[in-house]
Amino acid sequence: MDSNRIIQNIFNSCFPAYDQSSLPLKDIKAAQAIMQCRTPALGYRTYRCPNGHEEKPLYHSCRHRSCPLCAQKARHDWVERQKQRLLTCAHYHVIFTLPHEYLPLWQYNRAWFTQTFFRVCRDTLIALLGDERFLGALPGILMTLHTWGRQLNYHPHIHCLVTAGGITAAGVWKPSAGDFLLPVRVVKTLYRGKLQAAIKAALKDGTLVCPGKTCMGELLQTHRALFQKQWSVRIQEKYAHGRGVMLYLSRYLKGSPLHPQQIVYCDSKRVVFRYLDHRDHKVKPLSLPMPEFIRRLLWHVPVPGIHVVRHYGLYASQCREQRNACRAVLGGCLEAAFSSRQSEKEPIEWYCRTCGEALSYVYTVKLKRTIENSINKVPVDGFVQPAAHAEHRIRDPDTEPGRYFH
Repeated sequence: MDSNRIIQNIFNSCFPAYDQSSLPLKDIKAAQAIMQCRTPALGYRTYRCPNGHEEKPLYHSCRHRSCPLCAQKARHDWVERQKQRLLTCAHYHVIFTLPHEYLPLWQYNRAWFTQTFFRVCRDTLIALLGDERFLGALPGILMTLHTWGRQLNYHPHIHCLVTAGGITAAGVWKPSAGDFLLPVRVVKTLYRGKLQAAIKAALKDGTLVCPGKTCMGELLQTHRALFQKQWSVRIQEKYAHGRGVMLYLSRYLKGSPLHPQQIVYCDSKRVVFRYLDHRDHKVKPLSLPMPEFIRRLLWHVPVPGIHVVRHYGLYASQCREQRNACRAVLGGCLEAAFSSRQSEKEPIEWYCRTCGEALSYVYTVKLKRTIENSINKVPVDGFVQPAAHAEHRIRDPDTEPGRYFH
């Protein structure tokens, strides 16, 4: 079995027994998409040998952004577009983290928090970098929202790729001075003030839904207490170019927050996966009960219709001409206007294993995806252990202690 199908196999085997009564519709749809992707349930295209030797179906993809099977092509297309967009200058990597005291409020108001989180981070960077005391120019900013930590825990934060320079009001490229972007204390203070003001206003006018049995007084008390807490904003050292950070961000653009090859063992009761502990930089195993593993994966399904990757400032879509003007100074190929035709699939070429002739398209079978038909009623006892592959052996940590990794 393909390693990318491990998560699909887990859902097909264990999700029917999972308590779905408390799941929002978006999570059930995500589970449905993962379970049905590239199976006969979504239909298929048929290709046939002209000499009648062979007939082969190509099963349709679900194209859900949480599906690991659909992620690879989406990542590749996105990376190619960003390569055209990024300027050939140094970049900084900035990370804004939401205080964990707001996690319950985030859970009940995800769409509002996502939009507000992006807006506050954007306004903070553009306001400070537009100040003549720091840069005095409009930078290019690429932002992505991640809601998970390395153990699949709840950890909303935004990664920002920021140009080490920007375009002035006169339309001239201005590089940043030295290896310094912004004073982190100033960034933290402005970020905290803007987000706190937005949350307080939304609480007062009733925009935000109070989580569970929490009353408004408790939320306002938490809000006041967070002014005394140190907020987390990290500005990494300057990178000679932005492609390295961009490629890192692309890994989580689509698909699961957990790469299938991180899973080292799974059965009907638990999943063991490896993660990098950021405190001591060691790779460690983590064992989760199957219901908890499914719950953590589904918690990170994005809100439908909400973009988790955004471009601001000089990297905004409408600033292509300004970026090309900057390339006259920085160098690099001019950026062409993106057409949706560029993302169309190339024709598939398969060849008959008997005569070597190219298989030709015959017909398509389309099946409508429905929630009722999405859950394959496979008993938990029918769990199929994902097969090992060349670079990823799956072992039981209890019977083979200490042998998690190569």
